[in-house]
Amino acid sequence: MRSVSRRDVRGPLRTWLAPHRSEAMRRALDMYAPRLAPLAEPVRDREPEAIARYDALVGEALDSMRQSRPGEREDGGPRSTRDVLLGAIDERLYRDRPELMDDPSFPEDERIESLDLLDRFNRCTGIYETVRESIEPLVAIAERAGRRPVRVHDVASGHGGLALYLAETMGDRVAVEASDIRSEYLDLGRAQAAERGLRVDFSVEDALALDGLARRGVDVITCTQALHHFPPGMIARMMGEAARAAKVGACFVDGERSWMSYGLLALTGVLYGRSYTFLHDATVSIRRMFYEEELALLAALAPAMPEGARIETGIAPPSHVFVRIEGAA
Repeated sequence: MRSVSRRDVRGPLRTWLAPHRSEAMRRALDMYAPRLAPLAEPVRDREPEAIARYDALVGEALDSMRQSRPGEREDGGPRSTRDVLLGAIDERLYRDRPELMDDPSFPEDERIESLDLLDRFNRCTGIYETVRESIEPLVAIAERAGRRPVRVHDVASGHGGLALYLAETMGDRVAVEASDIRSEYLDLGRAQAAERGLRVDFSVEDALALDGLARRGVDVITCTQALHHFPPGMIARMMGEAARAAKVGACFVDGERSWMSYGLLALTGVLYGRSYTFLHDATVSIRRMFYEEELALLAALAPAMPEGARIETGIAPPSHVFVRIEGAA
């Protein structure tokens, strides 16, 4: 079983609210890791039947973890009122509904307006800075190895908001690339880069087929604020793919599902964005996101992780979680 270390900066309140998640993660790993191990190499080789089986098992593993309830007893005895309440809150928070901007027919002018609001929101709330701090340890490793500029590639980047921020704030320390499967998003990023005089290389790439990045010698691969758009098996495969393709490491950052984040973002969206599309998609996104322990499970189940890779998960304050893979290749 792959070791995943966790940076526990959660504090007493979070520990009190989620005492069962770590144990639920361990049980899911014990049950599913042996069943998934024989599929690792065929999945790495992109065999369709193996991928379908792998994705189904990873989905089962995450479902089994989510079905664990605080205070659950092996003898079937009653749970405390506190544990019943926490379980009900946990269960009601998760919802998998589509975002408005996931619809290809969504009006282009509204899409551009919403993405502009998202950029301003990320800057105002410090989310871009949070993400940069999460990937900084990998950039520092590359710099100590004499790589300058460090080649950083953001996959599933959408319109490239983070990539543009990194190019703007990290300067010649990094050579920034961004990719997405949807070329219309990349066109928006290219227009922004030209307008702001920033150098970012945009390309159409499949986040589950990153051979081209490996051949180009990309040092650090990131995926930010996008994981909740993918099913769990695909996320785990993406982690393995990025870890194998990157010379130094990979970092995945996303918001964390919580009622506190839900309420704060909804309130900030009303006060700051005043856009139905922005507010709708922000709140829908929160309810599709993952707990840190859930992402730790997916990282531990990622197929064909390079030998010696070190996986760490943790909280990226105020409202995000990260999975960082060091020594990936």
